[in-house]
Order: sequence, then C-alpha cells, then structure tokens
Amino acid sequence: MRSNIAAAINAAHAGVEAAKREGARYAVECGRLLVEAKDTVPHGGWDAWLRLNTTVSPRTAQLYMRIARHVEGDPAKAQRVAGLTVREAATEAAGAPRSKAARKPLSPDDEASLAELNQIWARIGSHPEVKEMFAREIYRRGDITREQRDNIIKAAYRDPTIDAAGRRAAGQRLLEMMKRELPPGAMADLKSVGPALAHVTGEDLGIAIGDALEKRRAAGA
Repeated sequence: MRSNIAAAINAAHAGVEAAKREGARYAVECGRLLVEAKDTVPHGGWDAWLRLNTTVSPRTAQLYMRIARHVEGDPAKAQRVAGLTVREAATEAAGAPRSKAARKPLSPDDEASLAELNQIWARIGSHPEVKEMFAREIYRRGDITREQRDNIIKAAYRDPTIDAAGRRAAGQRLLEMMKRELPPGAMADLKSVGPALAHVTGEDLGIAIGDALEKRRAAGA
C-alpha cells in the first residue's frame, strides 16, 4: 500500500515538473502570435487590444514576446529554450546567466540548514520586527546590499491590501505628525530619506528611524 502511494506521489510530481518544462515552448508560440498581432494594432492601442481580446496581461505579453524574439531564426536556440521553464527562458532572453546554472550546489548539510532557515522564516511571519532585526544584522555583516536590506524590511511590514498611493499617503501623515511632535532638529537624523520626503512611504520612514536609532546606539557604545 505504501509503495503504491509513493509511486503515485512520484508520478504526480514528475507530471508537475514536466508541465513546468512545457511552459517555455508555449511561451515562445504565444509570443510569436503576439508579435504578429501587435503589428496590426495602431500605435498606442496595444494594451487596450490585449484587454479586449485576450486573457494575457500587457506585462506577460511583453515577457512572451521577448522570449519569442530571443529564439527567432535560431532553431538550435529554440530547441534549447523549449526545455526550460518560462522563468529560465526569460532570464536567458534578458542576457543574464541562469541562476540554476550559476548556483554552486550546496552540501547536504547546507541544504538542511537552508530548509531549517526557511521554516524559521515562515514561523516568524507574524513578527516583522524579528525579520527587520535579521535583515539589519546580515547587512551589517556585509552579506546583502542596503537595497536588499530595505526590500526585506519593507516586505516584512507591508500590508498587501494597501496600494502604493495609500502607502505614500500614510507616509505623509506620519511625516506631518513627526514634524509636529518631535523636538527641533530631530528630523535631521532622517538623512536616508533625504530629498525624497515628498514621496516617502511609512515604510521608508520606519527604515530611516531605525537607521537613526542604530547610529545613536553605535555612538553611545
């Protein structure tokens, strides 16, 4: 009974993997048709034509067309790309090395450590302050860039129900409150948001405040 279940699981998983590998082939075909269609649409009307006639978003259409143009006129390249996932094909079409090919294989111990880290990360999902602390620590160690650190922190606190305009509006409300409540000169500590204050979000201000607190703690150490 167990062996039958295991075989069925393996067969289903193989089907998933095979389906992924079919993705790029269909992306090439869809991209080729999209290129043909776009040539018939008046300038400026492409996005509207897509919405009215297809289920493909403009962004996805752009991706498919880029992949199709990448293999156009090169049968060998088309055959190779047909064995990739859509993501891998898109990466190749962009001219960057595929991450799987570039990635150095991890040892079994490192793979186990990575899996454990992923589990820990999932468990602390409801505690964004822990993720922020982790991001700041690995940034201090030089393992990630400042931009990567900020992206991790923003993702930890971001409410998916609030759009970019809402985040900017919240940032402006917070900024006005800080100007009213903080002592004179305190705003000078928020140098990391600098001249972008007119477009700052609450997340940006939170990161800037954290940077200012870190600087003060370091100065007092």
